[in-house]
Amino acid sequence: MVFTSGLGESGSTWDGVISRLPAGTATFTYDRAGCGASGALSAEIAAGERSIVWGAEQLLKLLEAAEVQGPWVLVGHSIGGLITDALARRSEAVVGMVLIDASDPAFNAGLDEPEEVYVDGRDGEGWRISMPATLQDFEPGPDRPVETVVIGSAIWRWLDLDDPAPYRPLSLAELDARWHRYQLSLAERWGGHLVVPHFAGHGVPREAPDLVAVTTRTVVAAAAAGKPVQLEQDALMRCGGAVRVSVNDGRFVVWDSVGERQTGES
Repeated sequence: MVFTSGLGESGSTWDGVISRLPAGTATFTYDRAGCGASGALSAEIAAGERSIVWGAEQLLKLLEAAEVQGPWVLVGHSIGGLITDALARRSEAVVGMVLIDASDPAFNAGLDEPEEVYVDGRDGEGWRISMPATLQDFEPGPDRPVETVVIGSAIWRWLDLDDPAPYRPLSLAELDARWHRYQLSLAERWGGHLVVPHFAGHGVPREAPDLVAVTTRTVVAAAAAGKPVQLEQDALMRCGGAVRVSVNDGRFVVWDSVGERQTGES
């Protein structure tokens, strides 16, 4: 299992999740340049702007250099979810994914003053992530099946923001709807499942580690067996979440609040 943290965060983000995995589970965490215990990028690289694909390529090189043998199940949070998504399109060693409140490269589209570049880690040391370049680099969809679960954040988490000004002209409710539509679109793109925490905000790995651990264990087991992911609604609800939608071949499965299964056309 390869864990990729959010913007500016170190591999320690995953300590609570990893401690809840079965003994003997092979895990790999890392700090990107300018984050955690890692040193700085060269001045030339740090001054430039690069798409999320560059980060995926760097992770692939790191795994190869560290001789971390595949197959891999990737687990990515926030910006790390985007890196995970990009890497899964480039390496057949990826057999499973958990995308945790993954960032939307088009999230700022339509804002009065969109933030187009994000600094990953310490300013001047980390990678400058260009969202316009990321949008240009991303392919329209996967060309092979990868067992996938998307974990979004709790509904209405954006309403907790103290300052809505950077997101005008959208209201916080509109922001929330945009964010959660993207999480659903990720599940649809990869033919996977969408899990929604009851209470966790964007920091899902720290706020709901049991939910993340249960989900990742299920993906690993399915990938190892070569079978589709089968999430247990009761187990997820005990960990503070629920399966909302499972997408497969144009069909979707909706679980209501008491765990009853309903189906329909997507």
